[in-house]
Amino acid sequence: MSNRRLAGKTVISLDLFTDAYRVTGYATVGAGGIQAELANPNSNFLELENAYISRMHQPGDIISSYNICAFRKDNISFILLQDRREGIAVGTQHGHSIFTRGRTAAVFITVPAFEIVGDVQHDGRIAPRDILVQSPGNFQPVFSARASAALYPEITYSGDLILVHKELVGIFCLDLNKKTE
Repeated sequence: MSNRRLAGKTVISLDLFTDAYRVTGYATVGAGGIQAELANPNSNFLELENAYISRMHQPGDIISSYNICAFRKDNISFILLQDRREGIAVGTQHGHSIFTRGRTAAVFITVPAFEIVGDVQHDGRIAPRDILVQSPGNFQPVFSARASAALYPEITYSGDLILVHKELVGIFCLDLNKKTE
């Protein structure tokens, strides 16, 4: 069911993480993509369909599944997408948008229970505060990303794009010398 369209909407596959759970499912998004859904001021919730829930420390064990569920946006630690294009607004010319332009820098970010590494792209000065403040929305895009459980570092999740909830960031580090891919 990857990336199908329904009456002006697109259904995308994603993995959503809280501080203790991983939920795999599908979200229906409009032309603004998942970032617009997350930034929608008319709802504090993000809905997923065909949701499979597992505990963060036991990723292979599905503890429950539901046809539909909702998450408070402020409790989402990060969202993992396998294809960065699903994080870009539909109809963006040539796939270039705020998610794919600017200079690239390697990052290390912590949120509750997870460490995230990958690349950020930013038009302005490459500094942690500037990136977090100037990037639009409440979720920081991290490309070619990997998330590791802090207490179980052997448990990792990788994707083309991870959207990290900025308000839950504990540590944000840049490695300006590291070659990014």
